Amino acid sequence: MIQLDYCLKDIKGHLRTLSLHRSSEEDLWCISEGEVLLARISKMQDDWRQLSGEGLSRELVRGAGAFIERNYYGSAPLQIRNRWPSIIGSVEKKSDSEITIICKPQVNISTFRTIFCKHVSRLFTQEINMELRVYSYNFTQDFSYRLEVKGRR
Repeated sequence: MIQLDYCLKDIKGHLRTLSLHRSSEEDLWCISEGEVLLARISKMQDDWRQLSGEGLSRELVRGAGAFIERNYYGSAPLQIRNRWPSIIGSVEKKSDSEITIICKPQVNISTFRTIFCKHVSRLFTQEINMELRVYSYNFTQDFSYRLEVKGRR
């Protein structure tokens, strides 16, 4: 499950925290407040739209969609996984400073280490400082890489 906390001010100026979540890559994004599911949203033709639930403002749906794009689709785990889809099985952000990467069964981790360490920093233009822990599919081999990128480009 993927979950993001989206903070915003309502029309009366009160701070609200909404949960933006989905169970898997194939599911729609859901907007909840507390335990109450408010809506399901999806990006269609470059625009975020509400597909079900109570009538939320167009601005709230677009704001939630923009937040998802910045904090999920632009996230380090997704960029890493998308760069090597035939090699990497899963990527999980453990904390703000640590990411765990698990390779697929056919991957030679020693060979991948050289490629990964040489190219991973090129994926990012924003400043980032993280510990990347890469494991073989059965956790018998691993390596760590300190990713440090100063803002550039």
